[in-house]
Amino acid sequence: ITGVSSGIGRVLTKSLIEFNYTVWGVARRQEFLLSLAKEISSTKFFYSRADISTDSDWEKLVKQLINKKFIPDVIIFNAAILENDLEDGFDIKSTEKMMSTNFYGAIRGVALLLPLMKPGSQFLAISSLSAFKGSGVEGVGYAASKAALSIAFESLHQRYKDIFSFKTIYFGPITGGMSPFKKKPPFAISEEAAVKFIIKAMEGKNIIYFYPKLLFTIYRFIKLLP
Repeated sequence: ITGVSSGIGRVLTKSLIEFNYTVWGVARRQEFLLSLAKEISSTKFFYSRADISTDSDWEKLVKQLINKKFIPDVIIFNAAILENDLEDGFDIKSTEKMMSTNFYGAIRGVALLLPLMKPGSQFLAISSLSAFKGSGVEGVGYAASKAALSIAFESLHQRYKDIFSFKTIYFGPITGGMSPFKKKPPFAISEEAAVKFIIKAMEGKNIIYFYPKLLFTIYRFIKLLP
């Protein structure tokens, strides 16, 4: 699981350990990884400090997995950053930063991990309602990166559907998450509810998941209106 230092990734890691999974967590911030390991206190939790936006860190991570003979059955690309690159003009550097982590960070991982994975393994991308819409509040990079990741996973599914599962989970607003909105938006879900849904998707056979489903049904209907 990438992005385990906080938010959904941290809650998901703890939940999977409770369900007796063995988890390898990845995050940029070493101090948060150490605190998570201390909190979990389990021999079933392994971790690596890595910045998934860089090739070198991904290569080191893959070597660590190979050395430990840890071949994942499920890989969850959860790590993401959100910055408003339109807050003060157009900050293209911020856009590049988000694309490098949110999109290329996951795609780098897929490219490097594919040769290691056993048939039947799963790749899960955590996407967002933002993938369907632009926003002056969220800026350019976040929505664009989530849309790119979602389309990439659709393409990967078409290519590898007889060997691997490439699943995409679209979430609406999550309380405690990275939302830039000051007030709690409608249909917001808790991190715990999001984690339960991810585990459900891991065990399911569908390729695309929406949660909460009613929000996406309403939004997709509105998009059809002139």
